[in-house]
Amino acid sequence: MQDEDVVFRSFKGIAFISIAPLIALSASLWFTSDSVAYFLAHLGQIYFSIILFFLFGNIWSIRNFESSKYKKELTLISFIPPSTAISGALLSVYINPAWGTAFLLSVVYLARHLTLMKSMVSIFPNNFQDLINKISIILCICLMLILTYWINPYTYPLAIYY
Repeated sequence: MQDEDVVFRSFKGIAFISIAPLIALSASLWFTSDSVAYFLAHLGQIYFSIILFFLFGNIWSIRNFESSKYKKELTLISFIPPSTAISGALLSVYINPAWGTAFLLSVVYLARHLTLMKSMVSIFPNNFQDLINKISIILCICLMLILTYWINPYTYPLAIYY
């Protein structure tokens, strides 16, 4: 087995293990009572924000690890995840959680389609690019499930905020 395969397998394992709680939280919203689901939805958004802060640390360390041509871009991009998490938290606290979750979802979705991000991801091998795409799609689906819970017209959990 080559060293690169081991690195990719460990990176893949860490990525999937780190998003597994978010998958469980977003799926469990639909199988619990409304009083418990309310807390699980908040917990899912908090856990997603924690993932964004870890992403900030990873991007910051990659920026300092290697002298690449993207050093300035990585510096600017590294501040996007924590500012997104903080903005989503502020929207959730001051308006309602649906706005915060929608903001997080829109930023994650738009980040997948930025030209600069695509060009930076293209320097990685294809298996890493596929993994990044899979993880970002899974994160978007989890955020869509949480957002759908908040705007559900049958149970209307946002009634607490009005």
